[in-house]
Amino acid sequence: MSNCNNNDWQHDYKEFIKSANTKLPAEIKVRIFNKMLRLMNPKPLTVFWKILGIHIGIGFFSLSICHQFGINPFNTEKSLADWMMRVGGHQLCMIGCGVLFVSLSFLAAGYFLSIEEVKALKRTEFLQTLALGLISLGFFAAFGAELTISLIGLWLLGGFIGGFLAMHTIMKYTP
Repeated sequence: MSNCNNNDWQHDYKEFIKSANTKLPAEIKVRIFNKMLRLMNPKPLTVFWKILGIHIGIGFFSLSICHQFGINPFNTEKSLADWMMRVGGHQLCMIGCGVLFVSLSFLAAGYFLSIEEVKALKRTEFLQTLALGLISLGFFAAFGAELTISLIGLWLLGGFIGGFLAMHTIMKYTP
């Protein structure tokens, strides 16, 4: 760092310290406090809307590698679902696709959300996972997927497993 930059930084720092010692109007203090409060304690619904947006993008990507319920947006020949069907049958495929579909969204959320939002997500993990799973199944049905109770149950089980594993992975690496 050059001497000039160092002096500029020191000057800015000294001005900041001086301004921090001045009295701020009460209105500004209240606004700053309320903004910090919202940032430190995000509402679960706000976090849900953010993760839903992430889930839509990641879910579309997920469908490109694992055609779930016969939905193949890119008309690709190969699918992770085909491999899972060969290895463990339809049951493993449903559980595996649920794991993949939900866990990728939660892992991406760990990257895109703030630490406070991730912690808020963790506090409502079960509800958020259930909501994402049911909304996803609703979209699958809207796009023509044939759903049965047993397939829905297995897929949701996989979604809960994926959500649980992804959230614990995120929390392990979140300060």
